[in-house]
Amino acid sequence: MTLEVLLKEAITTPEKRSVFLQTLIRSDVYVICVEDVKDTDKDGIHLKLKTIMNPEKKMFIPFFTSYKELLRFTQRYVSYYKINCLRLFDLIQSQNAVLNPNYYSKEFTSKEIQAILMVARNMNIPQITMNTAEEVTYTRPIGYYTDLKKAAIKLFQKHDNVNEAYLLNMNRSDGRTQLLIVVNMAGNSGKLFKEISKPLIKQIASHESLNFISTESPKIRKVVKDEIPFYVRKKKKYEK
Repeated sequence: MTLEVLLKEAITTPEKRSVFLQTLIRSDVYVICVEDVKDTDKDGIHLKLKTIMNPEKKMFIPFFTSYKELLRFTQRYVSYYKINCLRLFDLIQSQNAVLNPNYYSKEFTSKEIQAILMVARNMNIPQITMNTAEEVTYTRPIGYYTDLKKAAIKLFQKHDNVNEAYLLNMNRSDGRTQLLIVVNMAGNSGKLFKEISKPLIKQIASHESLNFISTESPKIRKVVKDEIPFYVRKKKKYEK
């Protein structure tokens, strides 16, 4: 049973709230990042999370049961991160949060978050960030994705700061596979990804998922080191 279904049941049936909370704190959730996530071998992950204001003028950190719910809220590509919910609560325990805003939602005050953390400690529930715990592999996708590549090339040609682009499959340990466009570029990748996400997502099947990432991460640079890019910027005369 998905977290979305459990959340709906918890809202309408009070006796099911305990099951929902126990499942939630053991699950991964998605958060929106104000800046691109910085992932360095030396310093680890750095997150700066988006906040929103509710009708009562209170600030909340939005988080989501799935990437699909995140997109339902944002309606466009944004920089995001997947993290264990209990780990998230530990990081933001002095702030308020809201799960799946503008849909079947659940608000958590800082006091509620601190109470959940206390219960979790008493139950010895570990905090695991799945982004670092899960195994992710990268492979070349099956199929040519001709229309997707053509559309991407057309968009990249408008940006002189995009040097190369690669298309890969990102394979997670739970069996999920996502298409991944890796971009070697200078400047703000978040701004570029917001511009190209909508037109490029239209070029894939409805059951597929498309993500974007830059080679700013040392780990990603290693992944594409021996790959052949589907797009390479043409050098200007003065560059030859």
